[in-house]
Amino acid sequence: MVANPQTIITGINLDDYAGRLSRLGPALDKIGLYGERQLKLAIARGRKLSGEPLAPLAPSTKAEKRRRGKARGILRRDGQLAASITSTRTSGSEVQIGTNLGHAPWVILGTRPYKIRPKRKPTLVFYTADGWRSAKEVNHPGLPERNIFEGADQVIGPYATATISAYLETGEP
Repeated sequence: MVANPQTIITGINLDDYAGRLSRLGPALDKIGLYGERQLKLAIARGRKLSGEPLAPLAPSTKAEKRRRGKARGILRRDGQLAASITSTRTSGSEVQIGTNLGHAPWVILGTRPYKIRPKRKPTLVFYTADGWRSAKEVNHPGLPERNIFEGADQVIGPYATATISAYLETGEP
């Protein structure tokens, strides 16, 4: 007797699996929404997806946030970063979760030290932990890395695996 997959694995039609594998869209959409929620929660908690705390704010940044009465959390100046987190299905087998903010790479990945010079006025005027200051040039120490995506494989990966497995079994994500 020659065995085929249908006789070895009883009750499972591999053609159904093949069809579902070619139509993963609903499962990918569910995974994308889960990833969005997890990233927004990480920002709200001031943590990376791994659970590790984000680098603390500089004293001058804390002072400026107090002066303006703005949100006191890390990566939470005006809510733009969290609001910009979206997921997009880029192919039949891939979903990307991220942000399209132009300044996000510097905020998330950090920067090297750099100089700040005035563009429209002769001097810079800025607020520090010691109050208002002015200068013709400022040596900024750079931004620390605050990679909220760190740990995505541990947080989103198991959910993605379970969601795709359930979808293959039932056809429902």
